[in-house]
Amino acid sequence: MIYMLICCTFRRRSTAAYIPMPKPDLPQPRKQPKQSRSVMLVEAIQQACLKILEQEGPEQLTTQRIADVAGINIASLYQYFPNKEAVLAEVFQDQVRQYKEAAVKRLGEIDRLSRVSLEDTLAAIIAMEIEQRLILHRMDPAFYQAYQHSFDIHRQINDLQLSQSFPGWDDWLREFLELHRQRLRTDDIDSLSRMLSHTLSGVLLSVSSEEPELLEQTAFREELLTLLLRYLCRPGME
Repeated sequence: MIYMLICCTFRRRSTAAYIPMPKPDLPQPRKQPKQSRSVMLVEAIQQACLKILEQEGPEQLTTQRIADVAGINIASLYQYFPNKEAVLAEVFQDQVRQYKEAAVKRLGEIDRLSRVSLEDTLAAIIAMEIEQRLILHRMDPAFYQAYQHSFDIHRQINDLQLSQSFPGWDDWLREFLELHRQRLRTDDIDSLSRMLSHTLSGVLLSVSSEEPELLEQTAFREELLTLLLRYLCRPGME
């Protein structure tokens, strides 16, 4: 499994002829609501979209179905959204906003854990990073697959932390590894933290894009934790 994780991360980078495909722009609404009545209308559209995703599945999502569930005329929907993808984009972004505010509190718990256990902290980080992706993937896998580059929750959480005068991810990661220096295989904390961050994000990005079903598997999380521990720790200290 560890070999598979490494291959999954670097598979597409192994060919010199590889040319990255352009990433599609996130669908946008026609306009933003300004009056209280129009704000309520757009909220009803978004809530209807979310309800359909949760109760009926993304296969049943159409602009007409959204209008029906919202109890509005479809012409009213088209005043603000050109298609269902634009509605989805707004719903996804609202979910990101809700999640990142709760995530900052959760990071406080992980910070306290970091002073006690290297393994448990890494496991908590992995769980949180996977959860961020699964929240959106479960809503509409195909839409998330196409636009996941636009929903970088990790970066948004980091920006929110910095705005509240908390350490950013890179600084915190170095401080965390410093706490467990005696177990690490080198004193070069900067290199270890940089590779740890790149490996974690690289594996999860590749898996999200190519094998998202792995995100649901406990065995995948355990293997990813083993991979990180073996990279970080001296032999016999994993």
